[in-house]
Amino acid sequence: MRSYRSCLAALMLAATAACASAPEPAIPFADRLAAAEAVANPYETDAALTALLDDPKLKPAERAEALYRRGSLRRLAGDDRRGAVADLEAMLALAPEHQRAGQAQIELDLARSDLEALEPRLGYMLTLPQWFDVSWTLGEREVPARRYQKAGISPNETQTRKLTDAGFLCGPDGAGGPAQGAGDPRDWLDGLIWCNPQPDQAEAEADPAEAGS
Repeated sequence: MRSYRSCLAALMLAATAACASAPEPAIPFADRLAAAEAVANPYETDAALTALLDDPKLKPAERAEALYRRGSLRRLAGDDRRGAVADLEAMLALAPEHQRAGQAQIELDLARSDLEALEPRLGYMLTLPQWFDVSWTLGEREVPARRYQKAGISPNETQTRKLTDAGFLCGPDGAGGPAQGAGDPRDWLDGLIWCNPQPDQAEAEADPAEAGS
């Protein structure tokens, strides 16, 4: 009897330990994808999809779906044509028979056409606002933002929204100086401050032709 009770106690302890150490149930991929796409703006969505794609446990079909979603986002709302081409190419290479492959090919062709039109413009004599728009749409972030900050020129309303959504313009907690530049005050810049001081390396990384000066 004592042996039976000892065995029973050992089994109960083992079961309790197994329950205590059982991992949390995995969140379904569809729910993780929906959460990534439910954030506030395209730049945050891009970051959330990037974090999802960093998961090495994704199945090939799941990774292909996430690549398609991020590539499609980057082609338009996410302002990253270079990234869109890279994502859509990777998606088609990974899963050429994926149910979204046909649409991905269409979007890839459109993104490539955008690149062919935009890339040469970086060599033109552009104003800073024009250069910012081209560079930003290609997927650059840090250098265009800091070029505006250092130049002391006010971004236009659309550029201000993008800079704010991407985390370069803050409210009163900013540490990089007022966003209002030379000239008349712009209503859309009221209360906005550059989030960080101008880093020295940003100008060194800028286009050597001094586009937008």
